[in-house]
Amino acid sequence: MWGLTFDQVAFRRSARAALVIPLAFLFARLVLGDPQALIFIVFGCFALLVMADFSGPRRARLLAYLGAVLGGAILVALGTLFSAAPAGAAIAMFVVGFGLAFAVIFGGYLAVAQTGLLLAFVISVSLPAPPSAIPDRVGGWLLAGLFSTFAALLLWPRPESGDLPTRAAMALLAVAAAVSVKSPSALGDAREAIQGARAEYTATARRPAGLSRGDRAYFEMFSELDQVVDLLQRPFQAPQATARPCTEEGERLKVSVLESLRASAAVLKGGAPPDLRAVDEAWRTHRAALDGWVTDQLRSGRPIDEVLDGHDYDQTLRVISYLVIGLGGNAVLAAGAPLETGIRLPAAVPARVGAGGVAVRILRTLRAHLEPRSSLLHNSLRLAAGLAVSIFLARTLGLSHAFWVVLGTLQVLRTSALGTGRTTVQALAGNVLGVAVGGLFAVLAGNNPPLMWIALPFAVFFASYAATTVGFVLSQAAFTVNLIVVFNLISPAGWQVGLVRIEDVAVGATVSVLAGVLLWPRGARRDLARSASGFYRATSSYLGAAFDGVLGFEAGPDLDAVRRNAVRARDRAGESLQELLSERGARHLDPRTAAALVTDGNEGMLVADALVLVASDLGYDAGGCPDGATAVRVQAQALVAGLSRIADRLEGSSSATPKAEAVSVQAWRAAAAGCLERRHGQLLAGRSVLALVIAGEWARDLARLEADLEPIVSAAVAAQRVPWWR
Repeated sequence: MWGLTFDQVAFRRSARAALVIPLAFLFARLVLGDPQALIFIVFGCFALLVMADFSGPRRARLLAYLGAVLGGAILVALGTLFSAAPAGAAIAMFVVGFGLAFAVIFGGYLAVAQTGLLLAFVISVSLPAPPSAIPDRVGGWLLAGLFSTFAALLLWPRPESGDLPTRAAMALLAVAAAVSVKSPSALGDAREAIQGARAEYTATARRPAGLSRGDRAYFEMFSELDQVVDLLQRPFQAPQATARPCTEEGERLKVSVLESLRASAAVLKGGAPPDLRAVDEAWRTHRAALDGWVTDQLRSGRPIDEVLDGHDYDQTLRVISYLVIGLGGNAVLAAGAPLETGIRLPAAVPARVGAGGVAVRILRTLRAHLEPRSSLLHNSLRLAAGLAVSIFLARTLGLSHAFWVVLGTLQVLRTSALGTGRTTVQALAGNVLGVAVGGLFAVLAGNNPPLMWIALPFAVFFASYAATTVGFVLSQAAFTVNLIVVFNLISPAGWQVGLVRIEDVAVGATVSVLAGVLLWPRGARRDLARSASGFYRATSSYLGAAFDGVLGFEAGPDLDAVRRNAVRARDRAGESLQELLSERGARHLDPRTAAALVTDGNEGMLVADALVLVASDLGYDAGGCPDGATAVRVQAQALVAGLSRIADRLEGSSSATPKAEAVSVQAWRAAAAGCLERRHGQLLAGRSVLALVIAGEWARDLARLEADLEPIVSAAVAAQRVPWWR
């Protein structure tokens, strides 16, 4: 709760604010003198220098600050227009609050600026004024923007927290070492390197799943690295093959995989891009050689069981090579280099360029999260409703500092009712502490303005530093002390202004608690279960269509639509997971278990993608062996039904699909062996039998997924059943 630490970036930011805000305040006091203009200047500087502390290259920071200043000016004008009547102010607050809260999904500097822009609108719509006040208010905000922009660019600008390309390259090299060595220590090093790179990515101004190709490429690259390490740590079942087939082609495939991983690391640091075509050709060569080996072995009289074991031998390497093609493509895009064309890239590579690509990603993002299961939608609606009710009550009750009520709501509202209640208690305790300290100073300072002016830089510094480096109680106390000093300089009111502050925060916190109780009170744990349910249901549909395609049945003309739906469901589940991991306080679902609930679903997506690839791109089709295809399809449907049952359980459906008959490895093998026995003389004429073998191979390895998910799903279901007040 207290957690006092030293943070160099926060120290620089706070020192800059402590220097600039008093100077801007003094300048406005001497030149303008209008109390409301002073409020916009002081809080405008606080919003832009503290809340929206942009990082990155100087030119990018300049554009970000200019955009935030312009956007804030528009919001100040709109807030003033709707400030006359409480009802109009509440409606405008709901619309703007929802829009800004939901817009963080687009990431980048917009996510960084969100709270500062909200503050600009909250102040303008909370203080009633006629439209004629717009020029003065906007002028105050623009003056704050001018001071803040120059200060941010020239005074101890925020440095980048590290070197993201270097950390990502280190993760790629660590994974390459794990592929080469396959030792537990190498796998541990790879996991650690990936976590470090992902933490570096999250700490930058970018946001996961952003709309630029580079941002999205980094996000997908880390996901693919995790999948590679998962496959190395838990490879597909290794058969007891009497002979290892295609040794030469397998070695060449492994070499091409390692070279691509190392070149992907190099391109992030300015080197040459990986040769993705070489990996693709090595994979296809290995696939063709394996087909030929199966034919030769059957014709030579080798037992069918031994042939099937040999066919399975390099399955893990083949899957990793497919992932490495996507990894290489994303590394190239993350480095800003041109992407090689002429090969089939996984859908996870955001290959669309220019404005058209951004438009497509915008539409996909909106469609993914404007959906009843979306935790982002829930959080945005909860915040917008809480802010709207707060401003309506504050204006209706005639509270003197209405925007403090709305700020109280904004500060304590969390994703769950329990979290909101906890922060409410902490906020009130912090404000009482702040009033005790600030009120004592106001009594001692009396009517001594010079002493107040001397105290102002220190109050600003501690409020700015505490905003991100200490516990919530102390940060609230520091902010309250800052407010007492500022408002005594604007209009001397002594320590009584602190009592008003406590009263207003209490009203805002009460609204937050009600919003938390009435709107999705269980928070992210409930949203995660439901969004994961949608993910597994969509994945099961995609898997069913993919199996039908490779088995020679009609996959349906809407296969692409089914896959897009699965991708959207995966994005929603990922957003819910991020919300859960960012929740403060005790969690009823272990973070590792919660992450596994989402990431394990990626295995189903990977299988479906691979099946679509071998069917549509390589031409494998088991239709020439209808009996075996029908038998395998029955097993595939049992597998899909198992995932649907998981989805039902996560959703809490009382009519959950009954547990399907267990997927039988023996049934897969019998179907494949029967077809091989009947058709081995016609292997060179088509790929029907091998399509059946491939389908059985994938499904056999995927059959373990439901058993693995059983304890994870049980934990998620138990967590969402816990009452919201616990």
